[in-house]
Amino acid sequence: MPGQFNSAYSAVANAQGVARVDIQPPRMHVWTVSQVTVEMDSAPIGSACFLRMNGSLITPLVSTGDVAAGEPYLQLLATDTLSVEWRSVTPGSVGQVFVFYTEGR
Repeated sequence: MPGQFNSAYSAVANAQGVARVDIQPPRMHVWTVSQVTVEMDSAPIGSACFLRMNGSLITPLVSTGDVAAGEPYLQLLATDTLSVEWRSVTPGSVGQVFVFYTEGR
């Protein structure tokens, strides 16, 4: 698909067991996000992972590995923040996020 891009992000869980990745397109760009993949293979049972846009819940995700994909796609402006947050995980654990998007202005 022409114009399809992807970006990888990571976060380390702090002493409170929280890891967070904030995603924003560069200034003056618009992203249409079609898929967000998360993974924290060391996440314990009972941990939680959430995908949010500007603080509003989009969907909960399985902490150890999950995908949010499909329509409706998310329009992400440079002023928007898409975030993935893991809670109740082991401090020092690393969470990974992979985002697929198309770019437009």
